[in-house]
Amino acid sequence: MSKYVGSTKLRSDLKTLIEASPMGTVNLVANKILPETPVIEKTAQVPELSTGAGMKLLDTKRAPDGSFKRGAWVWGAQTYYTYEYGYEEPVDNVQELLNSDIFSEETISAMVARNQLLLAREKRAAEALFNATTFAAGADSEAADAVWSIAGSDGFKDVNDAYNKLFAKTGKAKIQCRLLINEVVLREAIRLTQVADAVKYTTPIENMEESIQAKLLATFFGIGGVDVATSYADSTALGVDPAIFSRLFANAYALLYFPTPAIPSWKVPGIGRQPVYTKFAKDYIIESYPEERTDSTIIRAREFRGIFLDTKYGVLITTVL
Repeated sequence: MSKYVGSTKLRSDLKTLIEASPMGTVNLVANKILPETPVIEKTAQVPELSTGAGMKLLDTKRAPDGSFKRGAWVWGAQTYYTYEYGYEEPVDNVQELLNSDIFSEETISAMVARNQLLLAREKRAAEALFNATTFAAGADSEAADAVWSIAGSDGFKDVNDAYNKLFAKTGKAKIQCRLLINEVVLREAIRLTQVADAVKYTTPIENMEESIQAKLLATFFGIGGVDVATSYADSTALGVDPAIFSRLFANAYALLYFPTPAIPSWKVPGIGRQPVYTKFAKDYIIESYPEERTDSTIIRAREFRGIFLDTKYGVLITTVL
């Protein structure tokens, strides 16, 4: 836990209240795709075993000199980084007093602060996962033959071509892989002629619940699942009203990936993790401190974490829309 100085107070009471509230209606996927993993150093190297270790095609017959084939691989290493993030929400003490019979401004401000922290985390994950620069290598990307919104486009081939690249890098089975898309891409994907034909004698697929659509699409592609990102945020500057909402995960991409198990260990590979600096906090903190000049109480949400990606375990399909 970080050290506190002066009049700053850790507000576990507010944290407990907001986590029990139903305010968070935006579906966030950052922690699902990139599981949180505790670390005790802000930056460190992670040992990495080659995906080819123990999988070489070798002649294991005993040689005339009595020797056998020996391993020649070495441990690799990748580096993770963590950073401190935070957001503050001021509470006017006079306004708090006037409204105290109706609601708690401190609680509402803590909810807003936490939501801003989580949305910023989601945005960082979206920018890392749907990133044509990060996944620029030929082995890490696959351009769709045609956008999925036109007649005759072959989404199955696009996903299968991406899987062939993923298999070449990792050897993972297709059924173990998942596809990350946003809900706009989902709406177009279920209208692909191939998908529509596969379920034409059932309830119209466009009338099904999103979760069922995702399962049908995963079955059609022959993969383990489809993750639909529906997160959005106000894209206008702070203090500007009315809001203009935009999706955090772009329409142009679909990521075929091997999921990282939600196990707090770097030994289990996958598309990536969120290293969380546990000397600061296990997840995030809510705190408050007085600001005498404005006669306010400042509610602050903070976290100390990063994003670690391993592009071996993903192939970004570009120009799907």
